[in-house]
Amino acid sequence: MKTWPQVYRPGYIMLINLSTTIALSCPACGRLEKEKVNIFELPVGELKQLSCSCGAEKAALLRKENSQVQINYFCLHCDKAHKEIFSAQDFWHSNYLQPLSCRDTGLNPGFFGPPALVNDEIKKEKQDLELMAAELGFDDFKNPEIMLQALDIIHDIAAEGALSCECGSDDINIELFSDKIQLICNNCGSRLNIEAVDKEDLKNLRQLNSVQLHSIQGKPNNF
Repeated sequence: MKTWPQVYRPGYIMLINLSTTIALSCPACGRLEKEKVNIFELPVGELKQLSCSCGAEKAALLRKENSQVQINYFCLHCDKAHKEIFSAQDFWHSNYLQPLSCRDTGLNPGFFGPPALVNDEIKKEKQDLELMAAELGFDDFKNPEIMLQALDIIHDIAAEGALSCECGSDDINIELFSDKIQLICNNCGSRLNIEAVDKEDLKNLRQLNSVQLHSIQGKPNNF
């Protein structure tokens, strides 16, 4: 009688489950969505596109001949494209979250790893946003989600030292209205209104590398 090696038995199919889950914020609408990627969806040398439910392209994956995986992704924080290359071990077998970072700002527009950890991180970020919204009284805003994302963008600009007034001061205060954010220079009193109602407002805001108030005392300028 023929003896079969232990690695194979007739009538049995060995399933290889190599997959990871990628969560990436959309550069167009800002929505954070996840997608599971299986190794069979990623043939060597072929690009796999990742898109947002809004239709915008977020990233492209490429598995190389040496089994490394290259991720090209669009960043909502700096409005540029980034590239990261991961080993097969880190991409398919990581036991922790791998960040997809923005080298310009130090922020992470996305991450990937085991689905349970990705789900936990998305849940945590959602809870943090809900807590912030509650503290700011976001129920009074026309579009709380847009307002929160607009504040996040302005915060990133300020963190880069790119929020200032024409008078030379960077001491800027923020006042929130139902449909806009008003920036106020604490030195000269100049004001700038930034609309925060829809996705077009976010798109306009993300195109800015800096925000400067014009030194016209007491008279608001509209962005």
